[in-house]
Amino acid sequence: MKTLLRTVLLVIVLFGLALAAEEIGPLKQLSVYLAQHLQPYTTIAIALAVAGWVLLGGAFALGLRTRGRPMSEDEARRFARPGGLVGRFSGWAAGSDFEMEMTFRGYKKAIRSGSAWKNSGWWIITLGLVGLALAIYGMFGYFFVIGPPLVKLLCGGAVLYATLRTTWSLWKA
Repeated sequence: MKTLLRTVLLVIVLFGLALAAEEIGPLKQLSVYLAQHLQPYTTIAIALAVAGWVLLGGAFALGLRTRGRPMSEDEARRFARPGGLVGRFSGWAAGSDFEMEMTFRGYKKAIRSGSAWKNSGWWIITLGLVGLALAIYGMFGYFFVIGPPLVKLLCGGAVLYATLRTTWSLWKA
């Protein structure tokens, strides 16, 4: 019953937010402008997302190449098993993985000392973080460009909040 009430409350809040978003003048003007000039902005958003995913994939590939270790057959079988589904994996299993840890404080020290650009471990993390940021900005940006005012409000607010919180956390580290 509690879940149902929360869901109904969320729907009411989102409906109210949608009505309010439609009445915000600058947001409505931005929506009309973007609807008339979709092409350059959707291309930019898609290019950012693609570049971000390529960099993120490159960071994983670089990590596997430089810091990877082969998985045992049991580890590979556990990894390949479908989560929660009843199924059977037959045949030989192989894989590799790598693990890295980072704190904002450690990364901030690496940036200040310059090792974030020289050390291969920090370079993998830097590539991954840049790729992740580009992918997030590109994907949220795409829906910001094509969406109605409510979507613009939600996507813009989510990206702004995440950017501010990440910047604040890195600053305070």
